[in-house]
Amino acid sequence: MVEKEKLTIPVLIEAELEATKAFGILNEKNSKVPHPTVVVIDQEGTVRFFHLDENFRKRPAPEVILEAVRQIPAAE
Repeated sequence: MVEKEKLTIPVLIEAELEATKAFGILNEKNSKVPHPTVVVIDQEGTVRFFHLDENFRKRPAPEVILEAVRQIPAAE
């Protein structure tokens, strides 16, 4: 996905689901699948935006996510 979309930002792809478990977003009904979640984390490791919905059809609009990214102060 990263190569296909030519993404230049870090993207977490994990086989062992360690971050999924740490964030508490693992789907209890299917332990191999996390709940649909968007997390924006700044350079200091602070979570700036978090969205979780058990309904995979409910996702934040791209504009909402981009605005969260824009609100992160530039690194010094």
